[in-house]
Amino acid sequence: MGSSRYDREPHAQRQRFRILLYLICVLTDCSTFIVTFTVTRRLAEEGASPLTLGLLGAGFSFAAAVASIASGLGALRWGAAVPFLAGTGTLLLSILGCRELPLQSTGFLASYVSLGLGLGGLYPPLIGWLNQGEASGAAARSGVSGRLILFCIAWNLGIMAGQLTGGALFARGPSVALGVAVLLGIANLGLALWASWQSVRLPHVPQTPLAAVGDHQRAAAFQKLSWLANLGGMFGGSLVLHLISDLAVSIGIAAERQGEVMALWRVVIIATYLLMHFASGWQFRMLPSVVSQIFGALGLVVISQAQSPLSLLAGLALLGQLVGYNYFSGLFYSASGNPEQNRALTAAFHEATLAAGMAVGTTVGGALGNLAGHRVPYLLGAVVVTGVLAGQGIGWRRWVRPLERESGDGSERTRRPADQ
Repeated sequence: MGSSRYDREPHAQRQRFRILLYLICVLTDCSTFIVTFTVTRRLAEEGASPLTLGLLGAGFSFAAAVASIASGLGALRWGAAVPFLAGTGTLLLSILGCRELPLQSTGFLASYVSLGLGLGGLYPPLIGWLNQGEASGAAARSGVSGRLILFCIAWNLGIMAGQLTGGALFARGPSVALGVAVLLGIANLGLALWASWQSVRLPHVPQTPLAAVGDHQRAAAFQKLSWLANLGGMFGGSLVLHLISDLAVSIGIAAERQGEVMALWRVVIIATYLLMHFASGWQFRMLPSVVSQIFGALGLVVISQAQSPLSLLAGLALLGQLVGYNYFSGLFYSASGNPEQNRALTAAFHEATLAAGMAVGTTVGGALGNLAGHRVPYLLGAVVVTGVLAGQGIGWRRWVRPLERESGDGSERTRRPADQ
């Protein structure tokens, strides 16, 4: 059972490091989504237009996209700790700005947008650290997929906690909710400093090999398809993240109930991650993605017609499985098709495509909401998801189909690289 040098205490040290990173994920998203819930709900209750909410969300998302690319490149040049700490520090300063500055002032708006800079800065290096030491193409539960499922559960638990906390504390005043977010941000920065110090003290991890050329090409092709899916899925998802408060206020859903509904949406997303982790039949196949996107588009239609918390939750559940599918599959293909030293950068491109879809979705959705009402943006989201699905079909014929012809017909070609 060979690699005794990397077992026992060194292995336990790396495990403790990963647990620390998962805890940072929870605190990061909990603090961030207390802020996003509190700010968007407050603005909606004070009569802010859908366009205002949309532009604010677009700035947040665009900042995250730019910061993700910069972070991935910075991790390659200066090491992961530099962009990681820069992102964590920016996040804390942004939360402080949102709490202390007057609502809708220039400084307040800049602080809210800078939340995206913080998230985009810290997540690519964190994902790179989590995938350190895993061979490309590994799909075992203890490998790439095992790391991804814990990561995805961690940050979604953070979002759930943030939305529940934001909803529960909103009635006591926005400053109370944002004060809790500040405290969490301070704790998060402390843990980030500890993680950065620990990262340079970890025992050497042997460099892992890249998968066979054919497997690598197949993973890279599906990675591009997943990036396309991100654009459509997060166009719709962004409407929920940044405009749903406007719809909730218009149909009379209380802040606390809205927080509960949004948290249950996250439960659906986490359930999707778990299903994908334990069932590998979706890997390197287009049909599961097609089905997921069809149900996601249907969910957006249901949201557009929602009249109560229950009907809103039904639509969110249908959309949630798409958000979960796109995110997990995109990270899986990014990790499976790239050598270890490039994983922070490929994670950056993955996060950037998500943020780009969100930026476009909130801008267009907000403008359309101003012109045509609270519900129409969600119908547009359904159209966009369907259109992107058609584009994926073209991409599949161009990128994937030639590789399948080369590897031969039948079920063998759709098996995971790790199984072939």
